[in-house]
Formats: sequence, structure tokens, C-alpha cells
Amino acid sequence: MDTQQNDNFIPVSSVEFEKIYMAMDKRLALGYSDKALSFLLGYRSTYVRDVEDPTHTLRYSPKDINYLMQIFNCRLPELMPDKILQSFFHIKVSISVNEDGETVYKVFKESSDKNFFLYRTIKTGGSDEVHLQSKADAAEIRKYMTHLFETDFFTEAKTSLEIFKKCSSRFGSPLRPQHLIDAVSFYTAKRKKPRLIRMKNRSGRTIYVKEV
Repeated sequence: MDTQQNDNFIPVSSVEFEKIYMAMDKRLALGYSDKALSFLLGYRSTYVRDVEDPTHTLRYSPKDINYLMQIFNCRLPELMPDKILQSFFHIKVSISVNEDGETVYKVFKESSDKNFFLYRTIKTGGSDEVHLQSKADAAEIRKYMTHLFETDFFTEAKTSLEIFKKCSSRFGSPLRPQHLIDAVSFYTAKRKKPRLIRMKNRSGRTIYVKEV
């Protein structure tokens, strides 16, 4: 049984609100966890979770939308709403904790007759991709990452998306981002050179370069 905690009444930008959940629908359709999408965007692991949290103020930037189009292989109208007459929506967010310890957000949106209707239910944590099919398993991704590491691929810094695209060109789609996260982490966790080091580019996204 869910334990009710509190309700929040929030005015939100209608366009930004729709963008967030159009992107969330794309993410869920692909089977990506919020952590996986954060990695592909080049941000901290909780970034997408915070964007999708209806009580949080974090939003996707225009550059993020361009990035998401590449990740989802989709067109801009699939991530941007049609013209919305309202500049702002009024939403109500009910927050509870379920039996699994997950925080559950029930998002209600105000209708034209001033009544609230359930817009969607969001759970924290997201999927860990257990149901996501993949053209390559963890061992294959790890082996290919070793190949890339031992050649000149990482001589110049690479974003997570560039690494993901390289693996996708080798194995095809879909691929489980978590396999890639684990493979990259193996080389960033090494204490001795050669190893991969994390840096930030001008856009604030994580990049990886080989330290020798």
C-alpha cells in the first residue's frame, strides 16, 4: 500500500512540461533507464531523473533536445509539442512511497473547467533495462571497448554518445547502454595508466580520453 506524503500545486511552462514527458515517453519506449539516458547525454547519473521529477526545476536545454534527437534517432516534432494556447499549466503533484520504497509521483493537470485529471504516474529509479533487447551482450561490448582502448580511438576525447554510436555501428541496434556504462567504467576505474579519464567539454558534458 502506498503511503501518502503530500500534495504540491505548481504552475509550469506548458511547452517545457510537454517536452519533458514527450522525451520520457521516447526513453521508456526504447527501454532506457533514466541513468542510461543521463549517461548518453553526458551528465551526472541523476540528471534525467531530476528533469522528469515534476517537482524539480531542471529542464532540457535546446542543445539537450538536439542531443536527444540523435539518441532517439527521431525528428524535432517528436520531442516538441504542437502550438499550445496556454503559456502555463497548473498541475498538482501527489507524492507517496510504495511498498518497494520507490517514490511515486501522481501528476494531475488542470482542465479547462478547472478540474484536475490524472496526467501520468511516475516512479523514481526507472527501469534497469532488464527487458531491453541488445544486439551485443556485456562481454561483447567489453571486448570491443578493449579494442577501441588499445587503438587510437580515445586519443582524442570522446563523448558518451560518440562511444555509443561507434558501438552501434559495430553491432547494430538496439544496444543496452548499461553494457557500455560498465565497459567504460572498467577503464576509468583503473588506478594505473593507461586508463580513461573523465573531463568536461565546453557544453558541460562528460568526455573520455586515454591517459598514457
